[in-house]
Amino acid sequence: MPTGRALEDPRNVLLDAGRRLLATDGPNAVTSRSVTIASGVAKGVLHRHFEDFDAYLATLVIEDAARIQAIEPRVAVSAPAAVADVIEQVFTPTTLALIALVISRDDVRRQARSDGAYGIPLLMDATTVVVDVLAAGREVGWIRKDADIPALALALIGSAHLLYAGELGEFPDHSAVYEVAESILVGSL
Repeated sequence: MPTGRALEDPRNVLLDAGRRLLATDGPNAVTSRSVTIASGVAKGVLHRHFEDFDAYLATLVIEDAARIQAIEPRVAVSAPAAVADVIEQVFTPTTLALIALVISRDDVRRQARSDGAYGIPLLMDATTVVVDVLAAGREVGWIRKDADIPALALALIGSAHLLYAGELGEFPDHSAVYEVAESILVGSL
């Protein structure tokens, strides 16, 4: 006689468990065993919903990419303020751990990358959002017409990633994020 209970949505239970593990313990703590233990399901449930563990991880990346792509600045007083706000929304503990996984696991990176896309998923999604913010800033006169927006966006996201990629759980304060955004944009304002 079966003793378990049916899960309402096992796929999302597994994904939520992975997100929690990534946010609290980092990328090295996420294994198929740790995910199934954290979600309270048998290991077979994971493989019933995902082709393999890399497909599971790629799904986490793809879902976080969708979250990033939907980010809009909540602050619209200047280009550095808008960019700093976007950066603070992009870099969560889960996103940082996923970036580490995408960098270190080729199959996850390949599965998570959109057709025709290049670079590192999540970081390139964030770069696209910053390009859009800077383009909007150009329209309202915050950014010079001759500014190289794609290059600025790459510099901003690369610098922000370095700023955030410190110790697990240690995030820069708002003034540090703003200072990075302002120092990169200063010649284009």
